[in-house]
Amino acid sequence: MIDNLDTLLTDIQQQCDDAAHSMFGRETSRWHNPTYARIMESPDSVGEMKGTCGDLIKIFLKIENNVITEASFYTTGCGPSIVSGDMACELSTGKTVDEASEIGGENILERLGGLPEDKTHCAHLASSALQEALGNWLGKK
Repeated sequence: MIDNLDTLLTDIQQQCDDAAHSMFGRETSRWHNPTYARIMESPDSVGEMKGTCGDLIKIFLKIENNVITEASFYTTGCGPSIVSGDMACELSTGKTVDEASEIGGENILERLGGLPEDKTHCAHLASSALQEALGNWLGKK
């Protein structure tokens, strides 16, 4: 009986993992355990964007000598918003402000290995929040 239950649970977990992979791209682990998901204390700049779908993404940045030394995000959105925010933070950390200003939704999608067509807007939302944070920082200077 226990062996049958273990087999059933293993099969269900595999089906869930397969569905997550198809929904969130090859970076599925970001959905389970995002590296950069947290509200940063005392950021140098914040960018916030809300999509037409209702998802909100905030990007928090620490910037020293024109280099992004730390990035984090918060989202009220779905799994694709989580992985997109996480990737936006990864791509921007260690970059100069000018380099990070070139990070667009397509860069995020490429690094994620794609998202379902109806969720690609999440990558663009994360990119827009990043660009907003960079613009806010430049406006303070």
